Amino acid sequence: MQEFTSLPAPARPALAARPQHFAIGRPIYSAGSEGIAWRIVHGAVRLDSVDAEGRHYAGLALRGDVIGAEALLFGTHAFDASAIADTELEPWLADGAPATGESLLQMLAATERRAADAIALRAGQAFDRVRRLCLLLSRHGENDTTEITVPELRDMAAITNLTEATVSRAMSHLRRSGALLRPSRRKARVRFDLTTA
Repeated sequence: MQEFTSLPAPARPALAARPQHFAIGRPIYSAGSEGIAWRIVHGAVRLDSVDAEGRHYAGLALRGDVIGAEALLFGTHAFDASAIADTELEPWLADGAPATGESLLQMLAATERRAADAIALRAGQAFDRVRRLCLLLSRHGENDTTEITVPELRDMAAITNLTEATVSRAMSHLRRSGALLRPSRRKARVRFDLTTA
């Protein structure tokens, strides 16, 4: 039985050797494109699978998560990735150093946690799904503050498996209850204790 203790060094570290900033709504990479793996410094990224019928929501990645690691093994990205908040990424393994066993285990554990988050965001009452998404975004916000960049309705709807109209009603309810303070269209502050909202 063959044992793997590290990933190979990326084949094309010159593709991006420095941190990159992506404004909300900007594509980061597309399925089938060559590239490197990224670690999210802050922000949020939507991942979509692509097939003959179009793009389909596949996952959410937040601060500390690694995206695009499959490109290190297979040479190309498996998903479309786009920023759903103002997002900063830094290259992961772009210096040519192989991943250590510890870094691989950390990435695996984070991936499992995010998969559990994704399932929770698509089950239960509509209001609870939107509330949980806001809490998740705030817990992984920049500098550990409760301020979030509010994603577009279409992104929130895809993540929670709801219609845009339902998400809009849930967000209005969160604002009326005082659980979500929204000083502008794009920014909001989230109360951590939303159990009574």
